[in-house]
Amino acid sequence: MQSCVLSRLACTPDAMIRRILAATSPEEKLQVAANAAEEEILQAWKKLVLLLHPDKLQRLDEESKKDGADALHEVHEAKDEMRRRQQEACAQVPVQPKAGSTPRCLDATPGARKYEISWTLPDVQDPSAPVEKYEVWGPRHCTELGETHDWVLLATLPPLQSQFIIVEEAPTQQDVMWAADRVLRQTMSLTVHAVNGKGSSEALAFELPWAAAFPWLGGMGSLVCNQCFRLTPRGGRNGWTSCAGCGAGLSAELAIVIRCTTCGGEVLWQRNALSCTCCRRTLAVNMPPRRRGDSRYSRSW
Repeated sequence: MQSCVLSRLACTPDAMIRRILAATSPEEKLQVAANAAEEEILQAWKKLVLLLHPDKLQRLDEESKKDGADALHEVHEAKDEMRRRQQEACAQVPVQPKAGSTPRCLDATPGARKYEISWTLPDVQDPSAPVEKYEVWGPRHCTELGETHDWVLLATLPPLQSQFIIVEEAPTQQDVMWAADRVLRQTMSLTVHAVNGKGSSEALAFELPWAAAFPWLGGMGSLVCNQCFRLTPRGGRNGWTSCAGCGAGLSAELAIVIRCTTCGGEVLWQRNALSCTCCRRTLAVNMPPRRRGDSRYSRSW
């Protein structure tokens, strides 16, 4: 009789909550063996979730209810940890995702650009190489030669999601977009990985059409006059441009790349203004040619 009473006491919500919070390992929290099968783990988890449901704890005081919520959280984490261990022990890395439809620009508005990429989901989930999530990565730095560096995680997506929209309003995603803007890349690189507890798949690489998709990335570069030191939009015939200040002929050898002091983007001539292709800041406006003796115009550019 006494053993039955003790058994019932051990099954009370208070006792169960204390046991779970005092446990130091996932298997101890779920009361299963360390090498338990996934089905056994899920059964133990479901049983505890039902017992720790808030409706079952209504008769407890407020502090015990809070402990019950903490215990329920511990149970969820214990289940996830044991499943992760199983996958690390026996699962394989997922196969590389396959591309879906062609990447498309959903919005080309400066400051609010959106680009969509997609991939196909497997018809049947391979139990030996399950997909737990998808990760989308992009580079925050691009060199003048087109090399990409400092890849960052842009999004973690559930295994049933097969598309991602990169938006300029999101800070990290904006960094990736502006990295392509700064060097006027013809394409912007993104990668998608299928991930499980064992690791990540080979990357599915996307090259999004970039510079040609946004008109403000197609401005004219600058030439600096070697006589009056004025900046002039590059655009003459046969490789020669007339200086907007003194009229001297400027060759392509006098071309320079101007970088924005705020964001580092390339500064190009667009509609008679010198503007950053990245942050869209206007640095200067082209003035009429300077006349001899006219003090209204500075010789600084």
